Amino acid sequence: MKRNARRKAILVAAVAAVALGAAGSGCLWGREEHAPGRFCAQSNTSVVEHCVDASEGPGSAWSKAEEDGELPIQMWAFGPNGVMSDELAANEAELRAWFDNIDRAVAYVRDEEKNAESLRATLHGRLLGLLSQSRQRQEAILEKEPVRAADNFRQAMTDKASAEEEPLVAALAADKQAMAVVQAIFEQARSDAAPLQSTYAGVAARFAAYRATEAAETAAYAALSEQASRSGIDGLDGAAEAVLAAAREASRAPNELAAEIMTLAAELQALAVSFDEAIAPHNEVLATHGAVVPDMTSGALRSLSAMLGYAQRRVARSDATATALIGGIALRRQALGVLEGDEGAREAIARSRIERASEVFGEGARARVEALSAAPPVSEKLGLPLLAERCGALVALVQMRPLCEAAGSSWREVGCAALRGRLDAAEAELRTGLPRKIAAGLAALREKGMAAAVLDAVQARLDAGDVKDAAIAYDAAVRGAEGT
Repeated sequence: MKRNARRKAILVAAVAAVALGAAGSGCLWGREEHAPGRFCAQSNTSVVEHCVDASEGPGSAWSKAEEDGELPIQMWAFGPNGVMSDELAANEAELRAWFDNIDRAVAYVRDEEKNAESLRATLHGRLLGLLSQSRQRQEAILEKEPVRAADNFRQAMTDKASAEEEPLVAALAADKQAMAVVQAIFEQARSDAAPLQSTYAGVAARFAAYRATEAAETAAYAALSEQASRSGIDGLDGAAEAVLAAAREASRAPNELAAEIMTLAAELQALAVSFDEAIAPHNEVLATHGAVVPDMTSGALRSLSAMLGYAQRRVARSDATATALIGGIALRRQALGVLEGDEGAREAIARSRIERASEVFGEGARARVEALSAAPPVSEKLGLPLLAERCGALVALVQMRPLCEAAGSSWREVGCAALRGRLDAAEAELRTGLPRKIAAGLAALREKGMAAAVLDAVQARLDAGDVKDAAIAYDAAVRGAEGT
């Protein structure tokens, strides 16, 4: 009889400790010294339970579970001696230690990870099973004793579960309300975008129809060109007017389309700005749920930009073609006028044009000679010669040798006379002079510590006889060494 009375006293003391809660005054473990036991965690997509000693903290178990699978992750805790036992139910210290670990596990999920789904999984998962199991064992023990402490224990379990459940309910309610606001923003954006989507479909259809006319437009210009080439002086005015009419018609449709495209693009950009401003306060909620903010405009804007670019380029080609045809008609008018004049007038015109051509060629030749007479420019910091421009001038001069040696070069004679004295020197400089200067510049750059790979690439071009590319790469190396 005395033994039963002593057992009842121990059990009542244990239940009273539970009712007070592990964080109450008089806890055996302070905040700087955690209770013994184990923390366990398991991800939603894994069957493996990851348990660590309580000294490592709940975060260690969480990390192992997170590496093994995906959210949500449920956590639970074991007391110093593992699962619930009759001895644990009668041991106030171990019972408090277990509840302290439960508090730490739940607090970690709620306050550190701040993941509502994982908190729900924790409170309704293995931890709930352990608490239920412990309650059943307590009830089984108390049924054998004439002590009504089971009600106190059940109330303690209920109070503890309620205390942990209330933040979850509040978090889920706030979460649900926030997502409802986000959904309303999405719906409003879709509603605002609906008429623009219809407009875009119309623009795309008109663009496709316009693009299909390119071949016909090109064929029309070709026909006008052939017509003008066969027209006499009396028919050239009509040919010119037909070309201008074709150019105006070729510009009308794309100009109207371009106006539609630019208007629609402006409306889409305004919609995107409005949506971004509305959704910005909810980005954290979206990130918590792994939701991606939909992009409703950038694809359409890129497509519209491509349409506009095509229309602008095609109008530019049309205008250039029309301008060339009008110029050709003007030249044909002049040629037909000359043919209709007397022989003396035709000869005078021919002499005038030959003299002008000779004068222009002579001026260009003298300019080339003067440019090559000057020393090449040097870099600002290292004082090394920059040779790419000079190399290009030398190549252009050497390429003119056949023109000055041709039998029919009489009208070029004035210019060729100035060039002939420089042709041999230009070839020699290209063959030996420039390569030596480039090699000397590379040696100077190596002494300055420039990257060998860049200089080796220049040397490889020089060794291959590609002096022009070597000069270009050398100039780039010099400017790179100076940071310009």
